[in-house]
Amino acid sequence: MRLVKIYLRYYPPGIALNYRKRNIEETKMIDLFDLTPSCDLQVVTKKIASTEPLITQDIFPQVIEILEKLQKKLKEPVKTKFYLFKTLQTHILPLTNVSFDKSGKKCITGSYDRTCRIWNVESGDEEKVLKGHENVVFSVAYNYPKCDRILTGSFDKTAKIWNPTSANCLNTLWGHTAEIVAAEFNPNQGEQVVTCSMDNTARVFHAETAQEVHLFGDHRAEVISARFNKDGNLLLTASFDQTAIVWDMRMKEHAVVIRGHEAELSNAIWNFQCSLIATSSLDKTAKIWDVRKLDYCQAVASHKDEVLDVAFNCTGSRLATGSADCTAKVWDVTGNFELVTIMAGHTDEVSKVTFSPPGGLLLTASADKTARIWNSATGICTQTLAGHDGEVFSCSFNYSGDAIITASKDNSCKIWR
Repeated sequence: MRLVKIYLRYYPPGIALNYRKRNIEETKMIDLFDLTPSCDLQVVTKKIASTEPLITQDIFPQVIEILEKLQKKLKEPVKTKFYLFKTLQTHILPLTNVSFDKSGKKCITGSYDRTCRIWNVESGDEEKVLKGHENVVFSVAYNYPKCDRILTGSFDKTAKIWNPTSANCLNTLWGHTAEIVAAEFNPNQGEQVVTCSMDNTARVFHAETAQEVHLFGDHRAEVISARFNKDGNLLLTASFDQTAIVWDMRMKEHAVVIRGHEAELSNAIWNFQCSLIATSSLDKTAKIWDVRKLDYCQAVASHKDEVLDVAFNCTGSRLATGSADCTAKVWDVTGNFELVTIMAGHTDEVSKVTFSPPGGLLLTASADKTARIWNSATGICTQTLAGHDGEVFSCSFNYSGDAIITASKDNSCKIWR
């Protein structure tokens, strides 16, 4: 094995070792969750080298230089004030979903007008229109981190893969018999994509050949989310049948059914390490599950009304829940699962919660036509992002955490910086 290059990852802190083995390039990630601004980098480097033979003493200076960049990022103050930068008058019909690319310079939007559109965040200009679906484009996604492909899922029962530069459709994925409501690329095997549908199934396709690789059909009701773990060998699906299922991609069958909720699920997600799963439900609870012990839940997060969304912070130490009771809550999942704080201030349901990349802020979207930024430790609202004329149903930070996008049923997106 020969080390070719070292890359860094800011959130959560980590480095990627790009190496060549038998003329094949591979990448190995090293997570540095315990890295702090005061760490002795000589000690950290020696600790990494003790378990990683690719890190030899002659490249210690290079590793330390990279770790210094990570430390500098950790020392940067958390941005707490955002200003309206651009309003994108995006579609003639309501939006369904939005996503930044890795650089934060582009974003994509899906809409009831049957198109996906690519926007230049800096200028606010529409760059491309992806046309070809015959019904609502409900799901849009980039293939991170490259972002040289776009995946769309539609109510026309198909998904499509696009080249964002040419706006050409590269492949159409057929097989579902009802609306597709979510789709994403495999983070470890970019040639695979997963789609899930109101036909009670999730399907995995080969992105280049458009061939169906797996059909996962054990759910008894609509499948509303499907997410690969970071290694790409497990798939987590959530359904209106009140269950989530972890599927083993290598065995082509489900590994375990997660039972315990008493109503439809609204979401199911992995933490970054993929050691925990969080499920949210219309039964007014979210539940935490240890991947090693999925026969019972580790903890329950309760609200006074339906829980509509859940999100982990980048290190997996905090969980946020958003509810129809107009509040969001942050929970500590590192020990004895404790409530950290309650974010109260919205006047209608909270449909989306997402942490800033460093984790110090929580962003919420609400049917009260606003998004809000909260201090995730104290629960204090630091800013209300107002100006939309309709329900704000989606919001997210860009990768570096210095820009926010909000999407509304008023057919517009707003960029905040």
